Amino acid sequence: MYQEKKNRAVSIVVHACVAVVLAIIMIVLCLKNKNGEYYDLLINKALSKSINGNWAKTSFAFIFSIIAEYPAYFILPIFAVMLFYSDDLLPVKWRKVFKIAMAAISIIGWLILCVKSEVADKIEATGFDGIKFYLVMGILALCASMLGLYLGKYIPKKTRYTLFKFAIFAITYLLVALLVNQVLKTIWHRMRFRDMLKENALGRDGFSNFTPWYTPDMSRVELNESYHYSSFPSGHSNSAVHIFILCTLYKILPSWREKKWLKYVVYGGCTAFVLLTMISRICDDAHFLSDVIAGASISYIIYKVVEYLFFRNGNNFAVADKALAELE
Repeated sequence: MYQEKKNRAVSIVVHACVAVVLAIIMIVLCLKNKNGEYYDLLINKALSKSINGNWAKTSFAFIFSIIAEYPAYFILPIFAVMLFYSDDLLPVKWRKVFKIAMAAISIIGWLILCVKSEVADKIEATGFDGIKFYLVMGILALCASMLGLYLGKYIPKKTRYTLFKFAIFAITYLLVALLVNQVLKTIWHRMRFRDMLKENALGRDGFSNFTPWYTPDMSRVELNESYHYSSFPSGHSNSAVHIFILCTLYKILPSWREKKWLKYVVYGGCTAFVLLTMISRICDDAHFLSDVIAGASISYIIYKVVEYLFFRNGNNFAVADKALAELE
């Protein structure tokens, strides 16, 4: 009990310190230098490798532009399958409906991955787009879902029951975080740095379109239909934070909890992944520092709130606990 209270106190202090540091950074990013330029914009100017509006995508930026999305995108395909085979925890009258819903979620998850990911954008950019693109991606999503549902039957029953509540938590967190992020993008309507560079290349002052992070503006006129004005907050940073569900998994699995060193490896690895993602998005001219801090912070706050609501009592759902007890 003493160790648990100590760990909780340390966690509160660490989170408070990080929150203060990030708050100070966000305040500084609102300030201007003696030339009247926002520090938020100056950071991108210093790190940009753009030549005449064509940004040079480094291997670092390219890799993280792809993998940063996967912690979020794989949640639906993986955990929907796990829940699909946990229908026996529900009353008989709901099992068929539940299985259909989980199968549908699995397909939707793969469809999002195939159509909305960075890889899909690269494929569309080659000219493979339109109806043929969506048709092929739809078929791939359906095949991937069917394969996943087939392989899911080999997941041990004890594992399914143990992670029943965790799977619902992961899906809930994903949906809430993505919804909030998309709503904020629409409200803020902030122009990306790379699009400002394109304006500069056309002989116009692209940097004049910069807006500080605290000024949402849905009414601004879009200069070009290819500029999506979705810079704030960063979607990749939001998605990358979903890797922290591994930290919740650490608390749930007895075999993981027994390895004390694993706790630091998991937390350290997740933190490093998120930080590298945030840096990569700035280096790729896709976001400002305020964008990535906001995207990661919002997603992490939602993660901690949803985790608390689900696991504040430290147990699984009663029906899952009962099923596990019967397996012993």
